[in-house]
Amino acid sequence: MTARRITLAALAALCAVQIALPARQILRWETVLARGEAFRFRTAPVDPADALRGRYVALAFETGTVAVPAADGERFEPGDRACGTITVDSDGFARISAISRGVPSAPHVALRVGWQYDGGHRVVLPFDRYYLPEDVAPAAERAYRELARADRVDAFVVVRVLDGDAAIEALYLGGVPVREYLRGTRGR
Repeated sequence: MTARRITLAALAALCAVQIALPARQILRWETVLARGEAFRFRTAPVDPADALRGRYVALAFETGTVAVPAADGERFEPGDRACGTITVDSDGFARISAISRGVPSAPHVALRVGWQYDGGHRVVLPFDRYYLPEDVAPAAERAYRELARADRVDAFVVVRVLDGDAAIEALYLGGVPVREYLRGTRGR
């Protein structure tokens, strides 16, 4: 009887862990979306498919290369974790202005450092995919390509940032949320 109780207790503990880990991640993401500070990052989206995760818009950011502040004297290797300090330009768009090992007092996001590049580093932002329903993602890709052909690319994401964590709130094409943009182009 004791072995059976131990087995049941172990099974219950395993089930609790399997539920707690995804629940913790979901709660963290939802907290960032609810309480995080909003930043707009310029993007260049393309639309691949992932058999396991579904349709999404892959995001490339204009702010992918940053200069490492010389005063810090910090050296980074590809794959190192760092904190990227977020600054906002005169147009209201965010960019990573510096990277450091320590946590800055300014708004920041946890990221990975890529290869070194002419006095700076390529950085890998933690938000590079915007997931969409199967029926919307291909239309979003087509809309972006049409804007790109007309040299009117105006694509960005609003990212909520809280204590280094980041979550994409919305993707914008032509200055409006992607779903609204697609409704407007279908009505033409």
